[in-house]
Amino acid sequence: MSGRESAVTTGRKGARASARNTRARSLRPWPLTFATAVSLGLLVYIATTSLPYLVSSPTTDPNFGALNHCLARALPEARLGWAVSPDASRAAVFSPHAVAVCGPGDSTSLRKLAGTLAIAFDSDNHLWLSAGGRLLRDDGATLSPMGDFAPMALAGTARGMLALDASGHLVSVDSSGTVLAQTLLPGNAGRLFVGAEGLLAAVLLDGHLGVYDTHTLAPRELDIPCPVESLWWLDSPDQMLIGCTPPGAPSYVLDARTGTRREVPARHLAPARRLSGRPLYVQGCDGFPCTAPPP
Repeated sequence: MSGRESAVTTGRKGARASARNTRARSLRPWPLTFATAVSLGLLVYIATTSLPYLVSSPTTDPNFGALNHCLARALPEARLGWAVSPDASRAAVFSPHAVAVCGPGDSTSLRKLAGTLAIAFDSDNHLWLSAGGRLLRDDGATLSPMGDFAPMALAGTARGMLALDASGHLVSVDSSGTVLAQTLLPGNAGRLFVGAEGLLAAVLLDGHLGVYDTHTLAPRELDIPCPVESLWWLDSPDQMLIGCTPPGAPSYVLDARTGTRREVPARHLAPARRLSGRPLYVQGCDGFPCTAPPP
């Protein structure tokens, strides 16, 4: 996953230009003082609305700032996606030509690798990659092949990794690469979300939500009343919050253990993922992982 920031820098340049114009007009007759006041108000507005950007910038993030600073130095080129280990001790980013990994501590690695499609950490904090038509696991010195297919999405589980390819083929493998289960989903490539403790996975395909046991891929029967636009796993391993379409539709908390649901007020939240090993939510910001508010 990747993210981009809004053009705050451009706004600041415009603010400085407005300040210069304001000073130039200050010697003109008093009717122009209203325009001056408007310009000053714009300056205050830009300054105050820029604060959230400064607070949430990747290298000052309260949980990932040090890791992001390391990743930015290791891979300064444009980043296409990121991954965080379940305990938040490691993080990785990839570009069209390389993959960088930082943590724990001062540990850093950069591997030249073209064609990476997705990355994710397993429960043992090993990085897995989809690149060159293969599923790979980073064992430090080498990339060990785990399968000959090209997943478009990866997600770590309690026992290994989930991989979803462009045809809707979902595969669960253990940490050694042994296939535990596989199934064909009714649709093309979707989005993977693994919940707390890595026991359940949700797959979102064109508004259709499916929930599966990450070991057996046995589906969970849920009463889902609407096309689903977004979801967030909650701290309970069995519960998730879903946002429905169209905009303004109710939201629901689903319980995958009981199959029940309860309606909650509509929420307008940024996409974020909960780490399976810590009660911490993560979202993309400029190609790096950043802390997100809980839903």
